[in-house]
Amino acid sequence: MPYPRLGWDVGTAYDLFVSLKVIHFPLAYGLRASWAAGVRSRIPMDMRETLELFSTVIHLPLHWIHALPQPKNGAAVLRQLALIPASERVPMLEFPPNIPNPYREILVNSTPAKKWSEAEIKFLRETMRVPYHISTSDYMDMLYKFWSHRDEMGDRLFPAIKAYHDSFFVEEEVRIMPALQFGLSHAQRRAGSLQIKTLVEELSQGIRFDEFIEIPELILAPSFWSAPFVFFDHVNTYTNILLFGSRPDNFALIPGEVIPETLMRGLKALADPTRLRILRTLSEGPQAPTQLARSLRLRTPTVVHHLFELRLAGLIQVTISSEGERLYAPRFEGILSTQETLEKFINGE
Repeated sequence: MPYPRLGWDVGTAYDLFVSLKVIHFPLAYGLRASWAAGVRSRIPMDMRETLELFSTVIHLPLHWIHALPQPKNGAAVLRQLALIPASERVPMLEFPPNIPNPYREILVNSTPAKKWSEAEIKFLRETMRVPYHISTSDYMDMLYKFWSHRDEMGDRLFPAIKAYHDSFFVEEEVRIMPALQFGLSHAQRRAGSLQIKTLVEELSQGIRFDEFIEIPELILAPSFWSAPFVFFDHVNTYTNILLFGSRPDNFALIPGEVIPETLMRGLKALADPTRLRILRTLSEGPQAPTQLARSLRLRTPTVVHHLFELRLAGLIQVTISSEGERLYAPRFEGILSTQETLEKFINGE
């Protein structure tokens, strides 16, 4: 199969929405909870609740951000949101154009007077991917609450995002823009010598697509706040976009931090005996979480938690099959990078 054609994009608008997710669910992204709480405290309580609900049940609107005019920054987000009628904001942010969404009809037809049927709930549970840090039942309750009041949520969303932008992100985007520009330039240089599959694995710090995305075009865009994770979305029928982490090892997520967070994450991951056992077991061959659970006599949710911590530290690679199966293996370059970063820090380099 021929690889997709590469395209590029850059803008702090992507990080506005990524940072919202991270700030409201810091433990799920390896951020210090107390610092995230300090940022959230700058936002009025009612707006904070709106943003938390939005960040939980709405996917990152990468397709919508990609369509913004340059420069794609926080100000552009606010200008465009202001132009969208409140009743249309939520569907426009959630659903890419011309892309079939099997759950769209259920969501957009939700009202306080029309509860979901058991069949609809079952379909949504099987179709939608629930964030690992939230129980499925809690997620479904939040999903229904949001979509059954989507006009009201659309009306509340604009002032809430504006409050977050004005209280925090307007200064943050000045700090992170040089890292985004560097990440874009670096990725473009590497694209000249690597196949797309290998390029994506490198930029994502360990995500390997067994059969690469079957699309004509792939847009790559750097994100400071998403590192080391990737986010993926449809732009239209023929184009997908992938957001890759672009934060230098010596550039902290929290301003003013002295110890590199990549070092802290690596040492924390390696300090746990269960995670060391997982790495040693995976060195014998890639395994799925259920296989690991059987091999180590652990519960699958426990294994998934430890794999998340190892992935957060960049110590494992994930191979995703065309059917969505995930196989995990050690990422030895990440282990060596942790060792090198420790040596440099101790030596004051």
